[in-house]
Amino acid sequence: MKRRIQIACGVLAIALISSCGAQPAHLNRLHQNKQCQGCSLRGIDLRGAPLGGANLRGSDLSHSDLSGANLFSADLTRARLVGANLQSANLRGADLRGADLRGANLISADLSGADLRGADLRGADLSYSDLSNANLWSAQVSGVKLIGAHAIGAMLEGAIGLANDDVTELQQNR
Repeated sequence: MKRRIQIACGVLAIALISSCGAQPAHLNRLHQNKQCQGCSLRGIDLRGAPLGGANLRGSDLSHSDLSGANLFSADLTRARLVGANLQSANLRGADLRGADLRGANLISADLSGADLRGADLRGADLSYSDLSNANLWSAQVSGVKLIGAHAIGAMLEGAIGLANDDVTELQQNR
């Protein structure tokens, strides 16, 4: 009986993964060794996942739930995170160069020391996030919400589409 339940749960998990666009082999690779370059993990539930130092370079995590995930020092270079939920995620020191974060929820995320050069953050919500010492050189930031965000030591020069009101908001939170 226990064996049948385990098999049924495994089949259900594969069905759920397949239905949301993630490849089961990619998910297994991610869980086994935190290496999943160019993987399709679209729409996957990775809430609270321990992915510190993971290599997700070029992976598609669009519309995935990564809320509360530990992505400390993760390599997310050129990753696709469109509409992803990264609320309260630990992205401290993460490499997000060229990442596509359009419309992402980064409320209360820790992005301190993150490298966001060339990232596309248009329409993302960074309210109450920590951008201390983050590098946003050449990042697309039009329409970004920065209410209550902290940016002590952040490299904001060269950010594309940063409105004067946004800069004022960030300066008040330094």
